Amino acid sequence: MWKVYDKTGTKVRCEVRKVQYSGTFMGECFVNTTINSELPIDFEIGDYFIYRNEQFTINYDPSVLKKAGARKNGEAYVYDGVKFNSYSDELTRCDFLDYVLADNFVHFSSLPTFSFFASSIQDLADRIQANLDRVYTGDQKWAVEVHPEYVNTTNVNIDASKLKVWAALDFIKSKFDANFIIRGRKIIIGTAGVAIDNVFQYGKGKGLFEIQRVAESNQQIITRLRVYGSTRNLPVRYYNKLSDASLTNYLPNNMAVQNLMLPDFPKRTLDAYIDSPNISVLGVREDSVYFDGSDESLPEIYPSMEGMTAEQLIAAGISCSIDTGDNGNLDEIVTDATEKDGKAISDDGMWDKLKEGENIPSFLLTIKDVGFDINDYLTGETATISMEDGMCGGREFEITKCEKKGNKYILTCNRVYDDGLKLYFPYKDYNIKAGDKFVFLNIDMPEVYISAAAQRLLKAGKEYLAKNDYVRYTYEVKIDEIYMARHPQLYSLLKEGDLMLFTESDFKIDGSIIIDSLRITEGEGLVPTYEVTLANEKSVGTLEKIQNAIDSIGGGQGSGGYNAQQINSLIRTFGSKLFLSKISDDIAQGVIQFLKGAVFGEFAEGISGFGGKIDQFGSAWLDSLSVRKFLEVPELRYNRISIEVGNRWNAPGGGVVESVVPDTDVDGNILNTGTIILHLQDKEIGKVAVDDICQGIFHDGMTLDNNFSDDYDDGIGNFQFSGFYTCYFRITDILEVGRNSKFRYMLRGVSDRWRFLFHPCEAMHFVGYGNFTDKSRQTSRYSTRTYERYLRGVNDWEFTSDNIGAQFGDLSNLSVFGMNMEGYSAYLNNIYMTGVIEQLENYPARIEIDTQGDNFLAFGETMDITCRVFKGWSDITDTVTKWRITRDSGDTADDEAWAIKNKNFAGNITLAYEDLGDNAITSVSTLFTVTATNKTDTAKAIISI
Repeated sequence: MWKVYDKTGTKVRCEVRKVQYSGTFMGECFVNTTINSELPIDFEIGDYFIYRNEQFTINYDPSVLKKAGARKNGEAYVYDGVKFNSYSDELTRCDFLDYVLADNFVHFSSLPTFSFFASSIQDLADRIQANLDRVYTGDQKWAVEVHPEYVNTTNVNIDASKLKVWAALDFIKSKFDANFIIRGRKIIIGTAGVAIDNVFQYGKGKGLFEIQRVAESNQQIITRLRVYGSTRNLPVRYYNKLSDASLTNYLPNNMAVQNLMLPDFPKRTLDAYIDSPNISVLGVREDSVYFDGSDESLPEIYPSMEGMTAEQLIAAGISCSIDTGDNGNLDEIVTDATEKDGKAISDDGMWDKLKEGENIPSFLLTIKDVGFDINDYLTGETATISMEDGMCGGREFEITKCEKKGNKYILTCNRVYDDGLKLYFPYKDYNIKAGDKFVFLNIDMPEVYISAAAQRLLKAGKEYLAKNDYVRYTYEVKIDEIYMARHPQLYSLLKEGDLMLFTESDFKIDGSIIIDSLRITEGEGLVPTYEVTLANEKSVGTLEKIQNAIDSIGGGQGSGGYNAQQINSLIRTFGSKLFLSKISDDIAQGVIQFLKGAVFGEFAEGISGFGGKIDQFGSAWLDSLSVRKFLEVPELRYNRISIEVGNRWNAPGGGVVESVVPDTDVDGNILNTGTIILHLQDKEIGKVAVDDICQGIFHDGMTLDNNFSDDYDDGIGNFQFSGFYTCYFRITDILEVGRNSKFRYMLRGVSDRWRFLFHPCEAMHFVGYGNFTDKSRQTSRYSTRTYERYLRGVNDWEFTSDNIGAQFGDLSNLSVFGMNMEGYSAYLNNIYMTGVIEQLENYPARIEIDTQGDNFLAFGETMDITCRVFKGWSDITDTVTKWRITRDSGDTADDEAWAIKNKNFAGNITLAYEDLGDNAITSVSTLFTVTATNKTDTAKAIISI
């Protein structure tokens, strides 16, 4: 069931129980439904519902049939065939006007009738984008993209007259021979979709239960093709003048050929054609095709500069001189167009200040040595240079003069007037630039260029024949709804324009075919039903009945094959069944053996290296190793410096927990008792005894709130460590006496000073630091970061003063026992000595710095710094003979300059915001170091601001 909402999405109009989805590749996409209601429904344009994660909207006022009075029955009002359109319907309501994107500097008029030059399909895409941006903004904004791998037709003139954007999409095929798909509000040009991640086959449990193959009835199959080019730039009766070594003409006198012909004509044959490899199977089926500009879907092929290089000319025996380092492309302008005096073009294209009788001045173009002088190949028409790209792409300029200078030709050309823009081209903002491509028109091109054009004609003819030398089929398949129900991920993946991986041995199909149309019906049965039409080629069925042939996926993106995205999806589907992925998470069903080891990430060996490696012998270099249970090694070597968080104990009891099972009552509630099994090596005996007083710490990775947030040591045995929890327990019974590997325990009870009940856990290390009854197990020693303590007679959870045998380091926590001691020293029970006791008075000098109670400087603020020097409690500031202040901002050079600037520092300084260096911007603190020296002492202090 689907809910229909008003356009605001806040009000539910009705609920839909049955729908039929219809989608056509490069065509319409909509959902039909019939709605029965006991009350009239106030449908409005913009009402919508969501189907397969896509929004479908009503764009008209639906018709209604009243069959009974309101509330008389559930079908009093029948809305039959209500049509909900996809977002693509918006394209039929947006005019295709002469607009361009704001940042491309191309002229535009905003009129509905216009023409423009497209140097690539991106130019068309940009104009479609510009028009959609006029109408649809915000969350309705459209995106128009050209697939990055699309490569095909360039330099096209397009005429548009009162079109909608949807109709403008026809140019994608008719002008650029490309396909497109629409996904949501995104138009992707130059591709079909991706392959659906599933291979469909005929048969039970394989996805298809019916396949109908239909041959295209109106297809003209071609196995022998005659191919003709244009007459442009071909000398009059060119082929009639060709002769063999005996000066005998190849063509009879009564044969006239004016069009560009295939390379074999006329030297090898007077009837040149291309045969398909399928001619032996399908027989001779003749047809002809003209690449002369008469068919907009086919390029005009004629002798031209297009693609000609100096290397090709020289290989053909034609003299050609180019500059050292030149790329050799002869169809490129050498330098920007200039005025006749050689100066840069500076006019605005208006020329509205010319006096009567003055003509629009010509301009100069410089081209490379093209192997011939234009003056020798003029015809009755005016020689013309046609720009193929650049700011003047698509414009043609008459050549009035051609002069050779060195290894270049200087062309004098007339400016051309654009009647729509009222401007003369080129001008300063729209000039012809170095590197712009060009061709010559209305001249008789030399023979080497005619031969090159004949080769281009042969290539185009073969491509045309390859698309028409076989029987084209469509396949109507019915998908097993039970199969789809068992593969729910396919429900949302099926989409017209995507590729269905389809295998059928009887029809000799094993690959991918475009989903030409898709119909899904839901609500009639328990599961949806699917009807799919697959086609290698089709006619575009658009909302405005556009009829143009489009390619199969083999060439539909314009590059003659699958694009990378489609190849990736094919590999993902077929390859994932057999091979492990190199880019995604994957699962191997068997053992993987690395015969030479494995490297992880970027790897460098050594203690200061990075990455990881395990070689074929099992030796490993790793950065870190987290082991959830136990690490067992014959020898453990480590860095000479060790760092510990927590306490270090030396005690009679302790161990590592291998497993723990807390006791529970009949209702499953956890009690305060349980059983522990120790982790022991072979023949190792557990160091535990009945009545041992035990403490352990561990990190709870499951219930993070159990971990303490700060450190705590009350001096009497209650410890907390941030990021860990602490548990206390008493051993009540040894269950496995031989090795002491298994015992019972009871948790410490809650008291005013300890309010927590945490059970031991697997892998926890614990210490038995005392014993309630056994005096031989009541001594231990532990050390913290600040002190080391020796304990004796420990027979309870907490310590008393009688338990403190000795303590070294910070003695301040002995105050809990009434012993007022401060600083770092030693507390001992007895002292036996043979040496000397000497009391020394040796206070170090120190600097106290007054920052006015603030260590922060904001923009515009200053801070007065005052330094005083003390020795003990005596102020010795007046004895200082040398002061020095340095800065550390991270910029060494700048810090040295700052120190020189403040070399006269004498204990007082005013710091400004600027004194912080670049750290004032990055909010990183700056360090200032003050040093004071007198005859006997040196003191140092650091300020962080």
